[in-house]
Amino acid sequence: MPLPIRDLNSGLKFYRTDLVQRYTSLCPDSMAFSDVITLVFIHEHHLVLEHPITVQQRQGGTSTINTLTAFETVMAILSIITLFNPMRIFLPLSLTSLTAGLVWGVPIVLRGRGVSVGAMLAFTTGVLFFALGLIAEQLATIRKSRT
Repeated sequence: MPLPIRDLNSGLKFYRTDLVQRYTSLCPDSMAFSDVITLVFIHEHHLVLEHPITVQQRQGGTSTINTLTAFETVMAILSIITLFNPMRIFLPLSLTSLTAGLVWGVPIVLRGRGVSVGAMLAFTTGVLFFALGLIAEQLATIRKSRT
């Protein structure tokens, strides 16, 4: 299903005020409120209407975006993803670690050399990522139910 949002940062967006007030506690201070509310509404399948705007070329000044801003934005997006769908982060990490452990360890075991320390580390890391994902899923459920 195509999203009705063309650009997260521009355009005039309309939301139901009562729903916005319900989700304000989920918004981090480090990211634009309208961006977070838009992502929350899309995730929760609430209606978001957008009226496109025309953006003109910058007339003067310089951009304030730098590497730190980009890092903070990525961290805020990961935080939002972790809040609403933690397994989207933890499951791929878990599967990658488990697969690496198996790919590394199986040939060594088949040669009769026992279990590799590196393979065990990767396998244990995969199990830990999965367990952390389950815990994050429970915490996210509790936090969302409080809204």
